[in-house]
Amino acid sequence: MSAASGRGGRSALDTVGQAALATVVAYTAVGLRNIARSARWKSLARADFAARHTGRETGGAYMFLLVPALREQGVIEGTLDHLRSLDYPDDRYEIIVAVDEKETGPHTTARVVEEYAKHNPDGAPVSVVTHRGPEQRRSLQLNAALDHVRERVAEEPFDGRVVVGVYDSDSRPEPESLAYVDSLLREQPDAMACQQTVTYLDNDRALTGRRTAYANAVYQSLWNHAFEIPRLLASRDRIAAGRPLPYPPYCMGHGEFFDLSALEAVGGFPRTGPCDGIQIGFALSRAGIAVHPVPFDDACQSPTTRAEIVRQHTFWFSGNLQFVRWYTPRSSDARNLLPVLTHTALSAKWLCRPVVFAAALAGAHRRYGWRGSVALVTLVQTYYELGAEAVRRTSPPRTAAAANTGPGVLPLAVAFKSLGAANAVGRMLLGKSTFNKVER
Repeated sequence: MSAASGRGGRSALDTVGQAALATVVAYTAVGLRNIARSARWKSLARADFAARHTGRETGGAYMFLLVPALREQGVIEGTLDHLRSLDYPDDRYEIIVAVDEKETGPHTTARVVEEYAKHNPDGAPVSVVTHRGPEQRRSLQLNAALDHVRERVAEEPFDGRVVVGVYDSDSRPEPESLAYVDSLLREQPDAMACQQTVTYLDNDRALTGRRTAYANAVYQSLWNHAFEIPRLLASRDRIAAGRPLPYPPYCMGHGEFFDLSALEAVGGFPRTGPCDGIQIGFALSRAGIAVHPVPFDDACQSPTTRAEIVRQHTFWFSGNLQFVRWYTPRSSDARNLLPVLTHTALSAKWLCRPVVFAAALAGAHRRYGWRGSVALVTLVQTYYELGAEAVRRTSPPRTAAAANTGPGVLPLAVAFKSLGAANAVGRMLLGKSTFNKVER
């Protein structure tokens, strides 16, 4: 190898390293701005609602809470107890547990829910709807429940708006959740969809001692503040101003609420692909329907093993990839192509983050020596810790106490997130599209 070619190779590496360094620094700066914005919004919105809310006021909207469940016998009763204790009039909401006929045996989720409803007649009503058909998918259970809602509305028109909410079988929303949604819909009659903030630390005791699993739960909770809430806020404002979206936001699949007419406008819940929450958010935004964030958490559980962490991120990234199948630009102008380009960049970031950071670390070392490497690691670690601090400052006491990890652990969660994304790409290339349920 000649000296010239050696210098050329080093120059190329330097260029890549400096580009990666600039990318990481810019990304971190944007993330810090987002964390500050979402934490400020959440704190102010919670305080404002607390000052105005006086308890179980008369609900304006009638809410159907859909809970898709498959082999959830062990947790569903606790979830029903929690949902029926929310700070909203009992006669203004009901809970529909959506099950699948392929769950069989003497002690099915449907049987447990039916027995629960029989022995707990007081309070918000509880019922079961069963999806029947050859396919098995969460979104199909939701659509079966949505068909039931349509039948109810046709038979018995309700006063006020009809709202369809979705919770998971491990959801533990804050007591004010429904009341806030109702208040928002009263104050903003044009609002048609809402999404709660989400945390993943409800099973923190099961995560204790599992450093990677605990870091993943904290990371996913802070990611909601660093990326998902700011995107909902920005998209809401852009839609209100009639401006195009560079990339539509997604919903979380739980803690989400839709005016019934909004669901009708997009054809109900998606019927294909994983992650119906991601896809319904895309569809609503495409239809010009803003998703309004709700500053009260839906606290959920998080995977307890590394294999489950990879599987969860595989599932989420597979849902993210559905955008490519779902979004067809109406024309080749920049306004229509921008969402595709933005989505591609964000997906690449999710997939390649550890590689880009390694290149940035090398670039920092080449240019600034060991001090540059230490400064970059400190910057990124500070970013993660400030995100966790935002969760601690704006969430209920139990979640705030749980949102702690040892120093330097959170980057592990980022690496596992990228592993899940790589696995999703591999599954897509192999034509695998089904995901077996992880048992609780």
